[in-house]
Amino acid sequence: MFRRKSLVYACITVVLTVGLTAGVLFAEEPIRILGTVAFSGAAGNIGPAYDRAMKLAVEEINEEGIRGFSKIDYKVIDTETKPSVLKRKLSREVGTWKPDVMGGCALETTISPVCVEAPKYRIPAFVGGHLSMSKYMPPGEVPVTKWVVYYGYADYFAGQLAGRFFEEMGAKKVGIIAGDYDWGYSNGMGLKAYWEKNGKPFEISPVIYTPLDKTDYTTEMMIVKAEKPDAIFCPYTGAGWFSVATQLRDAGAMPRIMLYGTTYSNMGGAKITGAYGAESIYTLADHDPTSDAWKKFVKRWKAKYGEKAYPEAYTNNYYQVIYWIKEVYEKAQTKNSRVIIDLMQKTGFQNVCISPMGPLDGFGNNSGAKAAIVQFVPGAGDLDPTFGLHEVLVRVFETPKMTMHEILGELKGYKKLESDETYPRLK
Repeated sequence: MFRRKSLVYACITVVLTVGLTAGVLFAEEPIRILGTVAFSGAAGNIGPAYDRAMKLAVEEINEEGIRGFSKIDYKVIDTETKPSVLKRKLSREVGTWKPDVMGGCALETTISPVCVEAPKYRIPAFVGGHLSMSKYMPPGEVPVTKWVVYYGYADYFAGQLAGRFFEEMGAKKVGIIAGDYDWGYSNGMGLKAYWEKNGKPFEISPVIYTPLDKTDYTTEMMIVKAEKPDAIFCPYTGAGWFSVATQLRDAGAMPRIMLYGTTYSNMGGAKITGAYGAESIYTLADHDPTSDAWKKFVKRWKAKYGEKAYPEAYTNNYYQVIYWIKEVYEKAQTKNSRVIIDLMQKTGFQNVCISPMGPLDGFGNNSGAKAAIVQFVPGAGDLDPTFGLHEVLVRVFETPKMTMHEILGELKGYKKLESDETYPRLK
């Protein structure tokens, strides 16, 4: 009888121990985030900053703790800005490391594999930066899927906001220098859309597209100097992008207004360009340099990466997305991927951006996005006393409340700006 009771007690003890251990193991399970970032190739000049931003957020969150989970495990792979490389590496990591969330691509060339593979693997994914629309237009290679979520505003909107800004600034002739790929085309489509919808308030010329691996824009500068536009819109051009402003100044071709696209983003881009090249330059931005949230972010960045460091292009977005993921998992209290992706589409979050994360619909549209325009003016600011420029907030624009499908419907059959066509001013 004693042996029988002892055996029963032992079995109960084992069951309780196993159950408690399983509960502890679940509670201590990490959230695995796979960063898909370019450290080389055409986007290698902006990718490392994305990685630094995500690492900073991960370290802060792990110090604070995550309710229901042990920590965030972060791993990054170099996409090399090559779709085939990213696809191969994703397959390897999904099979071995088994990430719960993945993302962080820059150019549309590497956004494509994420949008294709995320639904296949049933892994929630995020695309850093802003949404390039022309890649989704038939016969585009990127599927519209709820498994990939976005933040910020579409480049089609960026082009329209640029057009609005140029008209408000009294520009009569607007040129565009853009990368010869989807991002450049979509920004140009937005500019063209504004021009057509608002009575063609300025001439659009010259229209210049540059190869992504190009760094010397001597020929392009000669064209701009000859055309004499009083405004230039410069979405991402590729490897030499940060030097476009400097090369314009050196060639004596700098117009009255130069507006960099969203990837330039903040003082981090200006510092790379240098005070000489960036002085008086405007840029489409996704942050308010006067906000307390931005100031705290800059101070955290400097504490981590050095007093002379400064958050670079899109870093606030990548920093914010990690906190947004934390928010979603704490709400979900599960790692079930379907629950997570559905909750991502209902969860709003904002800390260091004007454009909040979410709430999103079933295809990754951000309904709460705003856009800012900042200018770099002479005189060191409190956030970076070692540099000779500081940011001034010039405008904040609401972006149109349109879904991805509505944007694609508007763009259906729409042609990009062409270098050999004329776009005259009518008023």
